[in-house]
Amino acid sequence: MWSINFYKFTILITSALLLIGCSSQYTISPPPIFTAYPLEEETGHFTEKEADECISPFVEFVAQEEDLFLFYVEVENTLEDTIAVHPAEIFLEVVKARDNLNNDVAMRYFAIDPEREIAEVNRMIKEEETRHSGATAENIILGVFSVIADFASDIENKEAAVISGVFNTGVNQANEEAFHSDVEKELAEIKSFLENDVLNKFIVEPGETVGGLVYLPFSKRAEVFKVVIPLCERPHSLLFKQVQIN
Repeated sequence: MWSINFYKFTILITSALLLIGCSSQYTISPPPIFTAYPLEEETGHFTEKEADECISPFVEFVAQEEDLFLFYVEVENTLEDTIAVHPAEIFLEVVKARDNLNNDVAMRYFAIDPEREIAEVNRMIKEEETRHSGATAENIILGVFSVIADFASDIENKEAAVISGVFNTGVNQANEEAFHSDVEKELAEIKSFLENDVLNKFIVEPGETVGGLVYLPFSKRAEVFKVVIPLCERPHSLLFKQVQIN
């Protein structure tokens, strides 16, 4: 599963390696950055006339984000019946590799499933609540033990020690609350993005149009690929040329 945690971890590791590279005598090559342009020529592939006219799709390359291509996909239902859109079934298929090797040709890279990602975020939210409850309880227990220990000690100014202990407990809990609030806010923003901006599973009524972002893994060796939307008996595909820009 391509998880949100994985990409955050990748970004952190990449940043750390770049910082290390700057301070050493060796230069670390930056990761390749690609863009993609739509191809009008579809010789040898499904054309609009060949494809079943059950949808009128629009696919636009947006950007590369780490090891994923981000597309905006819009689907219009041109049938008289409803159709179901399952974003996780959309895939990228390599048509031509830059090195002329056939390893990647016809390999399919399926889109990130937003439902699984949302479920993962919900799991992280529950884990954070559990962690926060445990940390709060730990701060309270440690604060109580600190007060008891101060009263039982031989120090002269016990009142000052107790006040200091209570203050430290309060500071620790305030820091914990701030950290918990930041984590909650970040997870809520990620969940909102997945639910509102990313293309999710939809039942599309006749004449209705739905659209959203789709994340697709890709091959760095591809020269030409197609994005396939399998909503019809014969899936609609759109060709793109992949170009390295750094």
